[in-house]
Amino acid sequence: MDTSRLNHIAGLIARKGSGGKLTGTEQQELEEWIRASRMNRESYDRIISGRGVIRLMELEKQIDTDRSFKKLTVRLKWRCWKRRILTAGVAAMVMIGIMSAFWWWEQEGITVPESAGQPGIKPGGNCAVLVLGNGCRVDLQKDCDTLQLPGISWDHRKGTIVYDGRENKTGWPEKNTLMVPLRGEYRLVLGDGTKVWLNSASSLNYPVQFAEKERCVELDGEAYFEVTPDPERPFIVKSGDVQTRVLGTAFNFSAYRGENASTITLLTGKVAVSAPGHAERVLLPGQQLKYDAENRKTVIKEVDAEDFVVWKDGLFLFNDCGLEEIIPRLSRWYGVTFHYDREKFGDLKFYIKTRRYEDIGTILNLLKLTENVTYSIEGNEVTLYRTGENK
Repeated sequence: MDTSRLNHIAGLIARKGSGGKLTGTEQQELEEWIRASRMNRESYDRIISGRGVIRLMELEKQIDTDRSFKKLTVRLKWRCWKRRILTAGVAAMVMIGIMSAFWWWEQEGITVPESAGQPGIKPGGNCAVLVLGNGCRVDLQKDCDTLQLPGISWDHRKGTIVYDGRENKTGWPEKNTLMVPLRGEYRLVLGDGTKVWLNSASSLNYPVQFAEKERCVELDGEAYFEVTPDPERPFIVKSGDVQTRVLGTAFNFSAYRGENASTITLLTGKVAVSAPGHAERVLLPGQQLKYDAENRKTVIKEVDAEDFVVWKDGLFLFNDCGLEEIIPRLSRWYGVTFHYDREKFGDLKFYIKTRRYEDIGTILNLLKLTENVTYSIEGNEVTLYRTGENK
């Protein structure tokens, strides 16, 4: 292995991972290195997702008695590599350690184990109940192979239900509701072609056939919308007292019952948001509006909008977030209850990027590797402790 070459590539990955920019030449060089071999691709994916660090530490525990393994000069104590406090130099050293380990394992023919996670606490998946206008409930897990409805098709393996707007609507229920429980997610294509991704513990109420002047749906929870353009019929999303009006755009709307805040994040197009006590506010791409229902305050800020929609692509991404932002999402997705003292974790911010479909142990271990958090699990309850705190 060419150490100088590895050092250079590690530096590029570290700079990119810590929020820095690569030149066009550097980006091309990195992409060529990734494509050069399966091992390079796997190493890169593991580093970017954070899984590589967990796997490195697990394997180190398993084979630490092997003398040849002790030839590795880098011992890692992981402190959330993408935190901005890390310099590119320090991050590069961490990358070199991980990449060196992967290279060494490949040469020795060692199989690197996946994180074992926490037995019994699995991630969520495709799960939803369709409530028809007459009150009939269709479990899309159990009934999808036996029940047929005109103009509606679904593929449960892909977690998708599709309405064909061309079908004759005579006799159809006026409205349907798609309900996604804890530990669930589902995708919906409305009769006008608008695509909707529903996150866990969310529901959407919508007409089977939209009216002539507007297309109106009601959301409880979180959804990502890709709205089919129709200048004559604006698309309106209502959630409690907050209403978002669009003509054709892509945006994320989060408004869970029991949480005071409603958050609208715009990716493309333009939306107009109205809330009690405020004039209608117009959002542009890359802007986010947060409405606090308790004190009726509205704040608009610039964000990286993609960070707020990666959940629909099977990822968790927490960028400089505290536990008060992280825990509700984990709780809904894994169907568990968390216990922790907010005051003891109030000063901590985390960067975490990992697949949503890993066992809960994977993401808990990422928190633990910051050396600020430990945890215990009993049944479906997770307790978090500040490192050094008596359990």
